[in-house]
Amino acid sequence: MKKNILLGSIVTLSLILGACGNGSTETNQSSKSKETTEIAQSISISTPAPISTLDTTQTTDKNTFTMVQHLFEGLTRFDEKTTPVPGIAETIDISEDGKEYTFKLREDAKWSNGDTITAQDFEYSWKRLLNPETQGPNAYLLDNVVNGLAVRNGEKKIDEVGFKAVSDNEFKVTLENPQPSFLSVIAIGWLAPQQQAYVEKTGAAYGTNSDSILYNGPFVLSEWDGTSDTWKLEKNEEYYDAKEVKLEEIAVQTLKEENTGINLFESEELDLVRISGQNVAQYSNLPGYVTFNDVANSFLDFNKKEGSPLANLNLRKAIALSIDKEALTESVLADGSKPLNGLVPAGLYSNPETKQDYREFSGDYLTYDLKAAQTFWKEAQKEIGNKVEVNLLAADTDQGKKVSEYIQSQLEENLEGLKIAVNLQPSNNVNQSRRDKDYEISLSGWIAGSSEIDSYFNLYVNDSSYNYGNYNNKEYTELVVDAKTKNANDSNKQFEDYKKAETILLEKDAAHIPVYQSASNYLINPNIKKVEYPLYGGYFFLRNAEVAE
Repeated sequence: MKKNILLGSIVTLSLILGACGNGSTETNQSSKSKETTEIAQSISISTPAPISTLDTTQTTDKNTFTMVQHLFEGLTRFDEKTTPVPGIAETIDISEDGKEYTFKLREDAKWSNGDTITAQDFEYSWKRLLNPETQGPNAYLLDNVVNGLAVRNGEKKIDEVGFKAVSDNEFKVTLENPQPSFLSVIAIGWLAPQQQAYVEKTGAAYGTNSDSILYNGPFVLSEWDGTSDTWKLEKNEEYYDAKEVKLEEIAVQTLKEENTGINLFESEELDLVRISGQNVAQYSNLPGYVTFNDVANSFLDFNKKEGSPLANLNLRKAIALSIDKEALTESVLADGSKPLNGLVPAGLYSNPETKQDYREFSGDYLTYDLKAAQTFWKEAQKEIGNKVEVNLLAADTDQGKKVSEYIQSQLEENLEGLKIAVNLQPSNNVNQSRRDKDYEISLSGWIAGSSEIDSYFNLYVNDSSYNYGNYNNKEYTELVVDAKTKNANDSNKQFEDYKKAETILLEKDAAHIPVYQSASNYLINPNIKKVEYPLYGGYFFLRNAEVAE
């Protein structure tokens, strides 16, 4: 017996996690240019950082990911409630044991050049993500596919992996264990298709500018040269559901300074801008104001390379306990963000059996405790000296400046003799510095691309592409692997594994300092309607948005 999911239906299988809380908010929108009988479907928006790469197998940052979700579509996509529904797949058959998925592709699914999208396009892109020769940082998402982890680690050949194109319009995936979040995972842009002939013809230029890519989502990109701070999203006429896409053009500009965006919004030159801090209090009464909690964390990460003072456990614990997170979120951020005392933010995943959210289950770690912090600091000073200076890497955005300066002040005031030098860089440079392990402490963040809880724990496993800080704990890695493999079908055991791993990472090793769970706040032209704010992956989604009176 198989379960079948038809086009347009909402996935409600017991295996699928429902959207948590506030998955979507709607606002209204109006265009500034209106003809007598028709409103121009053209808007202008801002983003806090530029695009990095459009090669979906290599994308990592949230700002790029927001654009990716508009330009590409996978076998499934998220609806307005952040629930996975059929995307390029027209139907999805799931075996009774939850391990085998058969996807039948739409006959009308086209690339932006008019070519038909085939199952081979998915097989190619997934193999390109997974293959050690071309591997992307998010290859771990396919670890639960049969032989996926072994292929990623170079222990088996790529053709031994458990997915394949059965025919031009049928794609089959076999999992090692049932995975409640699987249809959510494959809705992420990282698992979108790629056309082999086009990728190979384009070569090293693939994904480096708007003309070196094929698109299959509701929009195509134009006027992006790989480094530009402005670009446009234009309606993709080849998209199978183009009739539901109302916006014809979305002009996008990168704005690091929030006040610049607010000024442009007030002068009606910008239709959507993100705001924070004092601006939230000032503008929250406007008709177009929107706010919601992110399923995302902001944290401090240590590079514990040999010779660094941060290799000292007592110093890391002193730093971890010295930050008053309540004061940060209430007085500095003042935007709805909440203190976070764990690796995983609230609202990501609940135990299907107990309905308890993981954050509530695991509890709090590394809460503000100045007395304990100073005790650890005295011990650290005995081992590394009375005066220590370390660099703090952060993005040069308004938010990055405020938070890094607050942390600098907290640590220098609470731990006498510790000097923090703040190093502000553009967001893409921060990401590259982390990848190059060229930092001591970094202020960073992670937003779930799906409801997959492992995406947070994967940051610190031994072989993770995101393990920038050289964290190496065999027991932690074994617990995480057990949680997503042999205990994946037992939610209680899985939660216990993750809790033990979280305790090791935070309490025992102090390798990660959770700081806050962010909130998003926007000013939107009050006549734009059907803007969606997904729980996972991006800031906003404009597939169904439209300009109205």
